[in-house]
Amino acid sequence: MRRKALAARAAISAEARIEAALSIADAADALVLARGAMVSGFWPIRDEIDPRPLMSALRERGHGLCLPVVAEPHLLFRELLRGAELVDAGFGTIAPGADAAQVLPDVMLVPLAAFDRSGHRIGYGQGHYDRAISAIGADRKLHLIGVAFSVQEVDRVPFEAHDHPLDMVVTETEVIRCRA
Repeated sequence: MRRKALAARAAISAEARIEAALSIADAADALVLARGAMVSGFWPIRDEIDPRPLMSALRERGHGLCLPVVAEPHLLFRELLRGAELVDAGFGTIAPGADAAQVLPDVMLVPLAAFDRSGHRIGYGQGHYDRAISAIGADRKLHLIGVAFSVQEVDRVPFEAHDHPLDMVVTETEVIRCRA
């Protein structure tokens, strides 16, 4: 399932990728986030949809931004300010350096390989997000938003007790509300 969804994602043209990134930015108002929420974005790797236009739109609406850093026992999140020096953050991503403030997100934009309409997702098999969500969610309610191309949707994702379902998924064609 992961390979099939990733192959469909890889087949998207460069032009369609740019248009998709701009389309998800147009969905910023539909996300209905708490005023001033801290939003964890992600730096796109390989052929992931680019969430940076959406992140920029959320910043313009008064939200703080942070990026994840691969760490043990789970991801940590560093505040993303304009002009911040970006460094290797693990897993092929970049994020603000160690001098940036470490923050806890209220909202996570979550990358994925595949998703279904009930909010289940297939990641990349490392469990980074599920461990971070478990650790942070013990203290606060996180709003989880998958960000993907519509071709990554599958009928049903198998899931286990440790998997955290998404509240919604934003694609270039729609905002899918997964949970009430």
